[in-house]
Amino acid sequence: MAALTEFANTPKFKCQEPPFQYLNPSPRTVTQPLETALNRCASELCQLVQRDRSSGELRRCISRSLRSVEKPFDTEDREYLLYYYNELAHMVGIRIGLLLNRWLYGFPLAVLLQLFSRR
Repeated sequence: MAALTEFANTPKFKCQEPPFQYLNPSPRTVTQPLETALNRCASELCQLVQRDRSSGELRRCISRSLRSVEKPFDTEDREYLLYYYNELAHMVGIRIGLLLNRWLYGFPLAVLLQLFSRR
């Protein structure tokens, strides 16, 4: 829970994370709604973890939050957003790769990615 609280209090989309350090930061008008959705999701996840909810409920919380976000026009912003949602999922111990791929690429390509990435 401490990690989720720290996540909510940390500024996001500053292009300081290694995968995004060479991007030009997007305007605050683009990133503010994304950051708000992420912080709201972190808060909801924290409440669910406190109530000892199942991994399915945690996954649905992230899914609802992700669906509530209007997709940014810029591909880099979309990938950056998914980076943060993936961080949230790791904090609560769930895997959401298919959900993220489906949001970013659409259902058919997400299924193909899942099929061909199995080991």
